[in-house]
Amino acid sequence: MTLPPVSDTPSDPDPATDSPAFLMYDLARLLRADFERRIAGSGLGLTPVEGRILITLATAGPLRQHHLAERLVVARMTLTGVLARLEGAGLVVRCEDPDDGRARIVALTPQAQALVPRLRAIGREVRSVARGAIDEPAWEAFLALARQARKNLITQAQRGARP
Repeated sequence: MTLPPVSDTPSDPDPATDSPAFLMYDLARLLRADFERRIAGSGLGLTPVEGRILITLATAGPLRQHHLAERLVVARMTLTGVLARLEGAGLVVRCEDPDDGRARIVALTPQAQALVPRLRAIGREVRSVARGAIDEPAWEAFLALARQARKNLITQAQRGARP
């Protein structure tokens, strides 16, 4: 039996078999890859993961280190090393959580805040490519539906409910 060629992206996805989870995961993967590629070529002196860390903190505000790892889907040990480099470069600070001395809170420094507008511009470029020729009302409807689906899942998780 001869296998078809391997590809990172299906050339002709089958809408009848694309589950919402697969589509969202694949969309997120492609958005992330484009963002990371643009970060790497931006001349900002950041690695792609460092750029993701900074924009996540700029968006969410200071976070406990383990929550940051969860949001980024990065191993805690990996994150610790990257944060050490960012801290050494003066881009983040880590301090003890006043509510739990074992936890560390990560926050941006003013030096990192100065990079945020460029990181956000890169994010806008990526979203523009993803949107393509989709008209504004359709794009806004897509975003509203995605937000509602996210809210539904968060609400269920908070209740501890099972289907």
